Amino acid sequence: MRRRTQIIWLAAASLIVAVLVMVFRPVPVPVETVSIRRGHLQEIVEEEGKTRMHDHFVLAATVAGQLRRIDLHAGDRVRAGDTIAWIDPTPIDPRQNAVLQARLSAALAALKGADAIAGRSQAEYEQANKDLNRGRELYKQSIISQEALDKAATLEQAAARQLQASKSAVEAAAYQVEEARSAMMVHQENRSDLPTAVRAPVDGRILRLVEQSERVVTPGTPIVELGYTPRLEVAADFLTRDAVKIKPGMSALFTDWGGDIPIPARVRMVEPGAFTKISALGVEEQRVNVICDFVGDPKGLEDAYHVEVRVITWEGSDVLLAPSSAVFRAGQDWAVFTVADGVAHITTVQLGHRGQIDWEVLEGLHPGDNVIVYPSSDVKDRARVKVSGSHSD
Repeated sequence: MRRRTQIIWLAAASLIVAVLVMVFRPVPVPVETVSIRRGHLQEIVEEEGKTRMHDHFVLAATVAGQLRRIDLHAGDRVRAGDTIAWIDPTPIDPRQNAVLQARLSAALAALKGADAIAGRSQAEYEQANKDLNRGRELYKQSIISQEALDKAATLEQAAARQLQASKSAVEAAAYQVEEARSAMMVHQENRSDLPTAVRAPVDGRILRLVEQSERVVTPGTPIVELGYTPRLEVAADFLTRDAVKIKPGMSALFTDWGGDIPIPARVRMVEPGAFTKISALGVEEQRVNVICDFVGDPKGLEDAYHVEVRVITWEGSDVLLAPSSAVFRAGQDWAVFTVADGVAHITTVQLGHRGQIDWEVLEGLHPGDNVIVYPSSDVKDRARVKVSGSHSD
């Protein structure tokens, strides 16, 4: 009877222990896993870009006058040599002519005055030079003192500098006369009764009419912006740390342009000069323009259209891939959680090139290994896990 009681108590204790183990046993953490595979990988840098005409011209007024109203509109095609605008000459302004004539007369009078002063300075210098030579002879004969001789030398030097200054004044007055005559000549040459034509330098399309209505213009006033449509390119400003990876000839894609299919492109040039740009967060960034050409049809894009530029800086096939969502920092190393027999194991990995979704694994994993994606804080090394979802990509 006593032995039976012991057996009963031992069985009850074992049952209680088993219940406690089942109650307090850690619940497996639900996770999702991905199978490591080999595949194709592209390393891409991406920025916003804008289309622009490679051959872009701004036609400006070459003379001052009255611009006639332009009958063309933005988008119209023109051929090289076509007349874009006409500029009628401005009426002769008697007041301006009188002002220029008076300026010339004043310059001539100033030149005469400078000549007269120069003549007087020349005479004074010659007299001072004679006095100095005479003083030297008298000093040798001990007729005058050293002080008198020094005074004569000082007067001669002052007269020489005064003569030099008067000659410079004559030269300056002569330049003023030349300037006044040139202004008068330009004013008279611009008095043409014939209108001046502004012509297209190349075949292209009108991008923008800066001045369409009739108005008075001066030389250099922008009138029309003209572009050569077949030479359409895209400029995108990349961070300099990304731009150093980009080389001419690399493949690129234009996305988010309004169509469903990316437009193929190729990098033509990375501009040599960078510039500072303030980001949306107010941070100063060093950026550089990357110029890309379309490969094929631009799909109806025109000047100053928005696109997203993706430049493929590296590309490889048969690369061991791990999803970036599975990789995390473990001290100074990169690591992932692998799953074997329902247990998570932290595994250090060495990474190579990085794509937008997958990263290249150089060491630490093998094809077919299952890794946890988006591991939560509950996942620890050797923790029991329950795979709630698994996919190979």
